[in-house]
Formats: sequence, structure tokens, C-alpha cells
Amino acid sequence: MDTDPPAAAQTTTPSGDGIVVSELTVRYQGTAEPAIANISCEVRPGTGLCVTGPEGAGKSTLLRALVGLVPPLRGSVSILGGSPQMPALRTQIGYAPDRLPFPRGLRVSDAVRLVGAIRGVTDAPAVALEQVGLPPHDRRIIWALELGEVRRVSLACAITGSPRALILDDPWEYPETVDVIRRALADGVTIVVGTLDP
Repeated sequence: MDTDPPAAAQTTTPSGDGIVVSELTVRYQGTAEPAIANISCEVRPGTGLCVTGPEGAGKSTLLRALVGLVPPLRGSVSILGGSPQMPALRTQIGYAPDRLPFPRGLRVSDAVRLVGAIRGVTDAPAVALEQVGLPPHDRRIIWALELGEVRRVSLACAITGSPRALILDDPWEYPETVDVIRRALADGVTIVVGTLDP
């Protein structure tokens, strides 16, 4: 996996409000070899890091560790100045996984509204849907959508409520996706994107 951060992410002094990864190693239960080993980087607020590599290189594992979904074997992750497990911080982290994260039968607007309720906002879901190119009150069932539209819903959930960090696992490169990332960076959001090698 390509773990060389860009110039904006190369310092080792924690900024206190971005993402700091220190000698992170993650091993899945029942496996002998680590999925990722000894990764260190910092991503400051208002900057982004793109993690690339072939399938199976550990990109998704790194991103899951950043949002607290997999525990480190060694090392540490700090996001927005604390642990991704802290409830107060979890509402400030937008995550769009590479897999289909929605229960069967859930409607588009209901999924985004649920995320908005968790983050304490009421009007943001419609705004988020429009920002990713979907109708603001989309009542379609998610599992009836094409995969590309499901990815749009996932991105809408990630940006609902204007989180301070965005972790995007293999987002599709729609014009709306690029616009979302550009706006977030301008607003000082810390962003990490994982994607396959071109």
C-alpha cells in the first residue's frame, strides 16, 4: 500500500485537530500477518490524504481504523484531537464505506435523516442529498438503486451535518464528489480518501 503522505501530511508533531496516526498496526482476528503495519502520518485540518494501492493492500483497513471500527494491535489513532471511539467525536466524523452500509428496505431520505438526527441537525439531509446530485426528498428504496446511486447516498450520509473530518473509502469520481471534497477542504475539514491504483 502507498503510505507516503503528501507534503501537507508529513510532519510528526500533532496538530491537535486533524488526524494523527502513529506506528499503527492492525491484525484481524485469526490471521498471522497484519493487514497494515507501522503506518504513521498526519493530516492537518483543511488538507487531504489520498491512500492508493491494489485491491487487498489494506486501504479499507486503515480507513476503518481511523473511524474506530477496527482496534489497533500496536500504535494509535487520534482524530480531531482524541480517540475515534469518543462519542462526542464520532458525530463529527463523516464516513462513507466501500461496502453497502444500509439495511434492506431503507429509503434514501430516511437514511440521511437518521444520520442527521444522530448529529443533531434537521434540515441538513435535504441539503446533503442535493450536494451529491440526488433529489432532496428521495423516497426510493436504497437496495433498488444502481451501485453508483448507493455510493451517492453513502456520501450524502457522510457529509450530513458538516462533520469536521471525512473518511471516504473508494468514492466514485462524480463531479459532485469533487465539489464536495473541494468545499470541505475550503471549510477546514480534514479528509482521507482511499482508492485503487489508477
